Parts: sequence; C-alpha cells; structure tokens
Amino acid sequence: MNYLPRSIIRTGSGADLAFAMVVLASYFAMFSALTTATLLEIGLIMFLGVAYMVIGIYGYAFCARSNSLPFQLAYFAIQIPLGGLIVYLGKGAGFNALLLLPLAGHGVILLPSRWVYGINILIVLSYVAAVGIYAQSLSIVWTGLPTFLAGLIFIMVFTQMAVSEEKARNEVERLYEELTDANQRLREYNLRAEELAITKERNRLAREIHDGLGHYLTTIYMQIQAARAILKKDAAHAQEALKIAQEQTQEALLDVRRSVAALRAQPDENLPLPDTIGKMLESCTSAGIQPEFKVVGNARVLSPQTQLTLFRSAQESLNNVRKHSQAARVWVVLDYTSPDWIRMEVRDDGIGAASLDGGFGLVGLKERVIYLNGIFSTRSNPGEGFCLEIQVPG
Repeated sequence: MNYLPRSIIRTGSGADLAFAMVVLASYFAMFSALTTATLLEIGLIMFLGVAYMVIGIYGYAFCARSNSLPFQLAYFAIQIPLGGLIVYLGKGAGFNALLLLPLAGHGVILLPSRWVYGINILIVLSYVAAVGIYAQSLSIVWTGLPTFLAGLIFIMVFTQMAVSEEKARNEVERLYEELTDANQRLREYNLRAEELAITKERNRLAREIHDGLGHYLTTIYMQIQAARAILKKDAAHAQEALKIAQEQTQEALLDVRRSVAALRAQPDENLPLPDTIGKMLESCTSAGIQPEFKVVGNARVLSPQTQLTLFRSAQESLNNVRKHSQAARVWVVLDYTSPDWIRMEVRDDGIGAASLDGGFGLVGLKERVIYLNGIFSTRSNPGEGFCLEIQVPG
C-alpha cells in the first residue's frame, strides 16, 4: 500500500553521520564500562552493531525513497528488536540504550503521525524488556527509564521541529517558484497584449489612411491628370480640374488634422461624459451634419475604463458618420435609466451599409465592450442609415 509521505525530509550524509555517531558513541561507552563479557558475546555485539548501523543507514534511505508503509514498518520491526538485543547483550553498560533513540527520529520522519506514537511505545518496551531481562530488577528499570524517556521525547520534538522547518522551507520555495512562473506568464501575456494592441492600432491607422487620405489623393491625381490631358485644348476646363484638385487638397489637410486630433484626444476626466460627447458633436456641425444629443436619466460618475470605452465608441461612430455616411443628421442617445447599465446609441440618416462586418475601428470597439462584459450591436440597410448601440455595466 502506497501513501503520501509523512514529511519531506530525506536521508543524506548529515543524517547518516548523526546516526552512525550516536551508535558508535553508545558502543564506546558500553565497551568502556563492560567488564564481564566473553569473546563470543563481544563478537556478537560487534556483529549486531554493524548490522544495526548498516540497516539504519541504507534501510532508512530505501524506506525514505520508497514511501511504502509496509517497508517502513518492516524497518522498525527489524531495528527495534535488534537494538533491544544489543542493549541486553551489553547489559546496559555505559547506558548503551542510547543507540535506540535515533529510531524515534526516524519514526517522526518516515511514518504518519498515527504510527509514530505506536513505534515509540515499542521502543520504550524494547528498552524495558532488555534491561529487565538482564537485570532481573524493576528498580534498575525504573531508575534508567526517566532518562531514556527524556532522551526519546527530546529526539521526537527536535526531529518534528526539523521536519516542520523543512516542510515550511520547501513550501516557501514551491510558492516562490509558482510566483516566478506566474510573473513570467504575466510578462509574456503583457507582451502579447501589447503586440496585439500595436497591430490593431496599425491596422486602424492603415484604414484611416486608406479611407481618408487615400481617397483624397486618388481624386487629386485624377483631376491633375485630366487637367494635363486637356490643358492645351480646353484651358478653362483644365483650370476647373485644377481648382477641384486644390479644394480636395484642402479637404485632405483638414481630414488629416481631424484624424490626428482624434488620435490625440482623451476623455477629460474632470468633465461628465455628456459634456465630452457634446464637444465631439461640434465636428459634425462643422462638416454640415445636424447633430441631436439626448441624455436620458441622471448622469453619474463612471469608472475610468467604462468612461473611456463610451468615449472611444462615440468618437469612432461620429468619425465614421462624418467620413462615410453622407448623412444630413445624426442622433446620439446616452441612457442612464438603468442603475446597473449605461446605454449609448449613435444613429444617422446616411447611405447605410450593405455589410455589418465593420472595419478595424468597429472591431476594436466591439472588443472593448465585450471586455467589459457589455453588449455591442449594429443595424443598417443600404439607404437607411447606420445605427450603433452598446450597453456596458456602470
């Protein structure tokens, strides 16, 4: 049966060295105090000590890597009796029961908490049995038991602190790595978003140049070409063509200025949205289009993002009316009646459109509105004008 590991500490040269040092220290103390032992007993003690140390180093390492509860229980099933046997053969000389204490630390590291206490009870019972059998006296057992229990508890507490510290450190490292990855993904997303915004703005500028300046330059070219063709035969008509070309040049300059002004324009955060839209309608009046602006309900303060979306929508719509609609009138409605939504409608009586796919400008507006979880819609038929309606939370 496999299970999640109790902790994240794994064996290493430091843990192995500590285990070996405790076992060797207990052996030195035992042999320095051991006076009545045969060569066979000494040899057996040495053999069991080597086995205990080898299993304590390599067996523990295997169990730490395997995360298998049966293997880990088998490790303690071997080591606890083996350690108790060494204590018995050494007759408790030099408090050789010290060599059992590292098993308490191994239990904290390897086992789930419900097993740790059981293993430590078995360690205590192993000590009591070993001392009791060779001493044949409960008083000797009780004399050394408090010291043994104190060492056992100290090892458990110290190891648990080390486990908790290691776990906390690894958790911090994991969170740091996750945060680093998230920051990297965020930077990549920002770069992609910036590249996408630049691409969209380039496409919009290309459309502006094509639909505005490109149209005027084409007309000017054709008028100049016509004037050159008839200059010698009909000077009056040539002059008329050049006059039209000159007028188109002035119109092109005005259109360029209006486009640059629109690109630079930002909503005045100190003015309510109806006032900023009213200022934009002045460009329609100068272009010979009669505007009608209606505010329904009471205007309220909007978030900067909502204000900018409505401002850009009105700006793009009125630019399209002035440039492409050939309209005589335009109607703008700003509706605040809903407490949760703002509705804006821009409608003209121009030539309309056969397709509602929209150019780059309308596509950009739609993306802005959808980003705010708003609603974007257009309606038009050839000869029946064009209407844009949006609703955004606000």
